[in-house]
Amino acid sequence: MKTQSPASVACCAALLIVTAPLMARAASKTLLLKDAEPQYAKQLCWAAADVLAVNQFYPICPTSTPTASPALFPTSQALEAANNRLARAGAGSLSDFLPTCELNIGNCNFADDLWDSPDLHLHGLTGKKGFTGAPSTTGDNNVGLRWEAAKQEIDAGRPFLFIWDYPEDDASSLPVGKHQLVATGYSDERDSSGTQYLQIWDPWPVPLGLVLPTSVPACGPAPGVPVTPEHSRWVYFSTYTGPGNDMGVTVTALHEYDQWHLARVAPDAPVVTVDGGPPPPAPPPFHPQPPSGALPQVSFAKALSAALPQSRQLDLQVSGAAPRTLGVPFPIVGLGFRKLLRAADDPTALLAGTTSAILFPVVSHGEVVDAFLMLFMEGRWQRGGYANIEITQRLVKFRARYTTQEHPLGSFYMVSVPGEVAFFAAYGKGKKAILIPTSTDPSIDAVAGKAVPAGPQLKKLVSAIQQDLQLYPNRARDSPRPAQ
Repeated sequence: MKTQSPASVACCAALLIVTAPLMARAASKTLLLKDAEPQYAKQLCWAAADVLAVNQFYPICPTSTPTASPALFPTSQALEAANNRLARAGAGSLSDFLPTCELNIGNCNFADDLWDSPDLHLHGLTGKKGFTGAPSTTGDNNVGLRWEAAKQEIDAGRPFLFIWDYPEDDASSLPVGKHQLVATGYSDERDSSGTQYLQIWDPWPVPLGLVLPTSVPACGPAPGVPVTPEHSRWVYFSTYTGPGNDMGVTVTALHEYDQWHLARVAPDAPVVTVDGGPPPPAPPPFHPQPPSGALPQVSFAKALSAALPQSRQLDLQVSGAAPRTLGVPFPIVGLGFRKLLRAADDPTALLAGTTSAILFPVVSHGEVVDAFLMLFMEGRWQRGGYANIEITQRLVKFRARYTTQEHPLGSFYMVSVPGEVAFFAAYGKGKKAILIPTSTDPSIDAVAGKAVPAGPQLKKLVSAIQQDLQLYPNRARDSPRPAQ
């Protein structure tokens, strides 16, 4: 099953017929994705990113098992995980690991100590990592690619990969607690706000109903796994350079590990084409990203009373689309590894009804079509950070399932643990809190949409974090590290 991004568009803006000299015209392009998949297990975003990048250049699966080295053919998340296991073992052959990964991808989901994952060179792709030695006009390790350089990458048919890190996880030198994404398009809308933004492919979340073990072939996507359009997301270009906050938790970009300027080493490398169409709509006006570090906490009630008036001033409408309205928001309890581990004896104490971030669904015809965050920074509520649309859709869906007279719609909040790819709709506080997982995760006995008491669920989450951290030796902060 090959997939294409449903939002794949590329065009030049219509010629402006004016008597004055022509201004710089708006431009927009996105890649026509050959194989974009969600991650099939909790710690496989790096593999999903590798699949998207490699299969952009090698889109056709062979009819028999190829043996070329480097592997000048498409890959899959199972093949990536198997190669990972082979490299870690240091002995044996790919056939020793691939059958297990094909039949049970959940047993192959750790990046382990392979600090260069995803290794695009394994598949005959050249490229650049980071920006040491790059011209200042191209980019640097603090902000990544400059706007013009990012446009050049997409114009040349090249996606580029980048990593977000959650510094509160106490594991910043380890491959856990990180997330890999791929830039697949850009739009430069020369309007009064001067907005610049990227289209990104976000492998989160693991598909609903995906129960491990599952069959994942050595080439291409797993059969029967839906690829929803919400994985493709337009974000401010500044969100790529410095995201600030992801689903309620502080996040930073590790641009020294950006992978860009990808190219096929084979001499007959095809030119990756783009599809044509109208430019995507511009997002609402840009707001500054939050400063690094934890944001101040206020009560849910105080947060909502202050943030709602600000959110209602935002223009949510999109030209040519159906009318949009604000959905009922979720105050967010964001938890890093540090907070959870320190509260291991009673993690429900963290569910005290305070927040620094609120998730706002955007609804059209009863469906969630967008989402954004309001963050409490510099003494006021402002829009900023990054919100995952599909996770928001699941939160809204499961909240509706459990809404009662005793627990009305407005009493629900979100518990966000990005370092473990764990997100919950929740109601109640402290020991009386109830969590509703948005994804099935066997490692913490979480079943999507099944409400459980918060105490046992959070203790299983703490145990999973402790086990993850024990898998990895201590590494220096400047050591390269992959994402989860």
